[in-house]
Amino acid sequence: MTSRADIERMLRDTYAARQRGDLEAIAGIFAPDARFQMAGSNASPVATLVEGAEQYRPLLAGMIKTFEILEHTIVSMLIDGSKAAVQWRARMRSTVTGETVETDLFDLVEIEDGRIKSFLEFCDTALAARMMMG
Repeated sequence: MTSRADIERMLRDTYAARQRGDLEAIAGIFAPDARFQMAGSNASPVATLVEGAEQYRPLLAGMIKTFEILEHTIVSMLIDGSKAAVQWRARMRSTVTGETVETDLFDLVEIEDGRIKSFLEFCDTALAARMMMG
């Protein structure tokens, strides 16, 4: 079983890797069969659900390429057993439109065998879609 301190360190490492744009570091933290979901309505081009490295690696690569995280702050992190809830705030820049925004996000994460097994992210999907398409 992974300790609370290990989970907190893993999550902080994950967010730091995302801010650096380090896909390999992120992929090393996710389990090979992990589930990654961006919550939202089916009408949003941002809402998606993928399972396994063959699906989440290209999705994460696209997110890293499109959304540059300029500043990142963890507002709160709650850990209960193998589950965590993280509220975070970021200043992001779209590499497509050049637009810079500040936004809040919320992630629900499940850990299994020391790796991320499930990652569910809630964000402003309308804002993200605008930043993707201009």
